[in-house]
Amino acid sequence: MTAPSGDPRVRRPQQHEGLLAELRTDALFPTFRDVLLFAAALGSHIGRRVPLTSASEPIRYETLREPAFADALVNMIAANEPPRDPEIMDHTRLAERIRIFEEYVNGGLEYLQEQINVRHQPADVVVIALTTEAFEHDGGAEAVSVDELLSGVNW
Repeated sequence: MTAPSGDPRVRRPQQHEGLLAELRTDALFPTFRDVLLFAAALGSHIGRRVPLTSASEPIRYETLREPAFADALVNMIAANEPPRDPEIMDHTRLAERIRIFEEYVNGGLEYLQEQINVRHQPADVVVIALTTEAFEHDGGAEAVSVDELLSGVNW
C-alpha cells in the first residue's frame, strides 16, 4: 500500500506469483482480483493469516472492490479479527483493513500451495475439492419449525 491514501492499493504476495498465474489460467479465475478474493476467503475460513514478506505489483483497491460483494468481504474479514474492534470500520482505518485482507490472502495461498503439494493434483482440481469440502462441512441450512422461529418473538 505504497500509494497515497486517496488511492489505496492491495499487494499481491510475491512468493505466490507462480500460483496466482496458475490459478488464473488453469483454475479459470478471470482476474487476479478474483484469485485474491478466493484466497482471502480461504485464508479466513481456515484461520490462516500470514504477514507479507515481499509484494509484487499491487492492484488498486477500487479495482478489487468492483464486484458488489468484494468490499463487504474485506470488511467482514477485518471486523471478525480479534479483538473485535467495531472502530476498524472507520474510513480512516481502510489501510488496516486492507493489510488484514492481504495477510489472509497470503495465508490462503500458502494453504492452497500446501494442498497442491500434498494431494499431488493441479490447482484447478484442488480449488474444486476445497470448495466442495467447505460446502460439505458447512452443514448448510437446517430445517426449523415455525415454533422455533417464533420462540424469541414477544407479541
